[in-house]
Amino acid sequence: MKKLFTIALVILMLIPSKAKSQNNEGAAAAAAGLLAIGAGIAAIEQLKEQLEQKAVEEVLTAYPSLVNFELKTGSLKGTKMKDLSSVGIVTFEIKDLDSSEKFVLFAFLSNGWSNQFGVDYSKLKWKLFSRNEWNKLMQAYIKTASKIEISIDDVASSKIVNKGVQQNKKFIIEFSKIKGDVYYTSDYSDEFKIVFNERSLGLYLKESNPDEFRRGGPRGDLVQIRRKSIIKAHSFLNSN
Repeated sequence: MKKLFTIALVILMLIPSKAKSQNNEGAAAAAAGLLAIGAGIAAIEQLKEQLEQKAVEEVLTAYPSLVNFELKTGSLKGTKMKDLSSVGIVTFEIKDLDSSEKFVLFAFLSNGWSNQFGVDYSKLKWKLFSRNEWNKLMQAYIKTASKIEISIDDVASSKIVNKGVQQNKKFIIEFSKIKGDVYYTSDYSDEFKIVFNERSLGLYLKESNPDEFRRGGPRGDLVQIRRKSIIKAHSFLNSN
């Protein structure tokens, strides 16, 4: 919340000085533009704080073994208000302060998750990944994207980038080059299907089996994980 007060204070300080130095319509337009930018930044910060609080509540409720922990996110950094609707996942890095074990908590966001009232929490789904669970997911993703098997040890010691998998800055696996309307998929678990398209990782979140869906049950969501989120989460979990 301190960030919101700081942003508001900066706006209030800058607008009068701008208006006094240029007593014309340009100054008014500049002030209005500055106010709009500041409002957008403040709104993003408020959403981020709301999501962080909900993430902490999720950890406290669903993972009681995490007693003392550090939780942070950089997922919405640099995101503009007009781009919020395209955000499908917010990731939180968690460190258990008692064991030093690391986790990544994913908040999967369905369409309409943010509105003028803030965050619609009914549109959020949560998944906590340990290092081993994450590396297994990446192993399956790499196989889906390249049709090549890779060991868990190699997954853990590699860097996953846009074009493939690197070790010591050299590619050991390159992802398949496919057209934008081509999709490679694999049925990963009861929770997810992996979807590879144009070098991106998509996760299809299963909500019901086909029979339930035909009877009117909920359908799943396909969410796209941004490449920088994959790289960051993989580096965080596999670093010492």
